[in-house]
Amino acid sequence: MNERVRSLRCSKIATRVGDALPPRKVATAIMSAIAKLILRRGLMRNLGSSPRQLGNLSKCSPALLTASRSNFSTTKQLTTELATALENEIEAEKRLENENLGGASAPTVNGFNVTSNDAEVRLTKTYGNESILVVFNVNHSVDIDEDIDNPEVAPVPVALPPFTIEITKGNERLCFQMLLTDTEEPGQYDYRVEEFYIAPSATKDNEDVDAFVYSSSGKYVDEGLHDLLFDRYLGERGFTQEFCAQLVNYATHYEHSRYVNLLQKIKNFVVKN
Repeated sequence: MNERVRSLRCSKIATRVGDALPPRKVATAIMSAIAKLILRRGLMRNLGSSPRQLGNLSKCSPALLTASRSNFSTTKQLTTELATALENEIEAEKRLENENLGGASAPTVNGFNVTSNDAEVRLTKTYGNESILVVFNVNHSVDIDEDIDNPEVAPVPVALPPFTIEITKGNERLCFQMLLTDTEEPGQYDYRVEEFYIAPSATKDNEDVDAFVYSSSGKYVDEGLHDLLFDRYLGERGFTQEFCAQLVNYATHYEHSRYVNLLQKIKNFVVKN
């Protein structure tokens, strides 16, 4: 390669690097690129010209082997530190579970059968000829219940997941989209109906509600209808403040168990060979 071509190519490389980096980093970037080129050329020189021999690291230059070992050592150290940090966090969360959440056994929700699938929880029961289903998901459901009167006390996480109620009779279901709300009494909760509608019954293969199904907001319902439908009708089927408190207790405990499980799965993933 003649000197003019070499000079032109070096100039173009410098221009591209200068466009991408601040001026004070240009020299560092160029030197880094040169160092990589030297290492690569040294590797080829030690292994011969055949690319097939690049996997034979036993013939690499000492400097390159030292660099490779250093990178591997750093990765191994990071893995060890991360695994230790995760184990410490798991132990701390288990202590919190014993001290604030009543231990490893999940609370109950009276009158309902409880099943779960990772973050999703389902409560089921029958009421006369009705099948009642409650569904909630604990993802992103945690709020921090801070004690304003005792700011030095560590806040306890509380899960307040939105939930749905489906009351099925025959080929139809009456559905309510619900939110949990605080009451004036600490540690007690109530519900608020956000939306309600009638939809076809769910099938084994399809539980979704079609988008064309009409639904109404629960905010603008007549006071008398509100009392009859949202309070007394649902109350007869077990949806009371007591139910809300039990749901919050269960969701809080279950969400915490999912968090600990996630930490454990991350630790297992990190240390996996």
